[in-house]
Amino acid sequence: MLTVRQPIRTTILHIRSKDADQITDGLNTNFTVQLVSAIECGQDEEIHAQLISAEIPNSCYNVSAAVNNNTIVYDTDQVFTFPSKNYDPKELLRVINEDASFPFTVTRDKYTNKLTFTNNTPDSHDLNWTSSLARKLLGFGEAADETVASGGTTTSPGLLDLATIHSFFIKSDLAAGNVLSTRAGQSTTLQKISVDVNGFGIVYLNTSDYRTVSVLQKPSISFITFTLTDQNNNLLDLNDINYEFSIQFMIYPIPVREEARRRRGEEAPPPPRALPQALIQQPPPQPFVGGNDIEIVEEERTIDDTHPVEGKTHIEKEAEKTILDHIIDGL
Repeated sequence: MLTVRQPIRTTILHIRSKDADQITDGLNTNFTVQLVSAIECGQDEEIHAQLISAEIPNSCYNVSAAVNNNTIVYDTDQVFTFPSKNYDPKELLRVINEDASFPFTVTRDKYTNKLTFTNNTPDSHDLNWTSSLARKLLGFGEAADETVASGGTTTSPGLLDLATIHSFFIKSDLAAGNVLSTRAGQSTTLQKISVDVNGFGIVYLNTSDYRTVSVLQKPSISFITFTLTDQNNNLLDLNDINYEFSIQFMIYPIPVREEARRRRGEEAPPPPRALPQALIQQPPPQPFVGGNDIEIVEEERTIDDTHPVEGKTHIEKEAEKTILDHIIDGL
């Protein structure tokens, strides 16, 4: 019998960032929520949490200090800093090439999407990629520090990457026991939301995002800390634009052996609700043929033992037909 495990009770928590208590100065993506009434479960119950909706503005800049990709270090202690804003390739090259103090001019091959740095000064200059935050942005993610002679050039081994934020991660301190990540093993992530709109649009939790159900390891929830990060664990800088999301908390019974229940003098819970028989689809019986072995799978129904024409049983008639078909297939 197929059964459906259903929650005993459910609580929906709607969160608005403008109502929360912010933790990090200047950002609204690290905050706490104090519940008026605690969400609690019994000894033989557990709390499951699931994000059910989200509306978050894609107002983060693709190049900024918040994303840790905005500096080029050269000549050991000199730093070129990109102003925080949204860039396309044309704007990025304009900003670099209009800075008179930066000793390089930069060009882009639109067919390979790679950048070439040219030293137009009479002296050689170092590019310290290992200490530059913009190295991955500019395609020099795996490059070593290098010296470029006067009139010399260097081309990025990788591609210019302006799609710097791929997804939003909503995290909490609810201590889920069934969510892992490659970054730190057991994860505090409630939900990953793909960023599928251009800058300054709204990112929604949509049907293409797999809904994570977190099994919480707390018997009572009254105070929650939330953080919103990108895929690299950088706290999102939404430029002070507010957002909303909703979480569903579901209380489920934990399966307990009947003997343990009787030992505690408790009554057994009602059995789970069974699916209606009409919703359980049984596949029609099919004959199985393997070499010369023939197995007929019959439906559980009353069969007339005599064939109305040949006087053979139904089983004999079907067996002969199957054997004949098998011989024909082998010709």
